[in-house]
Amino acid sequence: MMPIIKRIICLECGSLTSRFDLQKRFEALNPGWNEEGHGVAPDGDTFLTDEQVQNFQVPDCEWCGGILKPEVTFFGDTVNREKVNFVYERLAESDAILVAGSSLQVYSGYRFILTAHEKNIPIAIVNIGPTRANHLASIKVTQRCGEVLSRIVTFC
Repeated sequence: MMPIIKRIICLECGSLTSRFDLQKRFEALNPGWNEEGHGVAPDGDTFLTDEQVQNFQVPDCEWCGGILKPEVTFFGDTVNREKVNFVYERLAESDAILVAGSSLQVYSGYRFILTAHEKNIPIAIVNIGPTRANHLASIKVTQRCGEVLSRIVTFC
């Protein structure tokens, strides 16, 4: 469910821009800003102090001035019905399903695993910790996704 964060959407007008173009705008608004983080959280966020970000400027939508966010579904967001239907359609065409790096604790992802299980579609899970669907998986690999998936790509 989690796509690569390469597109940015405006929450007001729905316009899309690339993450690359947004990065250029960040740099233009914050010339010379080059702060070092104090570690990385499990979700990929970098820890910064209030002092490090107090003067940081965040760009708004170039078309309407609205708020921008990556075009992904964050925890607590509602999943777009079109995306849900798209995943169900792909699942119906699939020989198996791979869960990579998700605990499946929220229903938005877990529902697809339930459907796969109901349709006897094999389920493979790669996650460093337990998941809500361990009992449904045909195979569960308890390792870091990056390590496992890079080995698979190298193997192929």
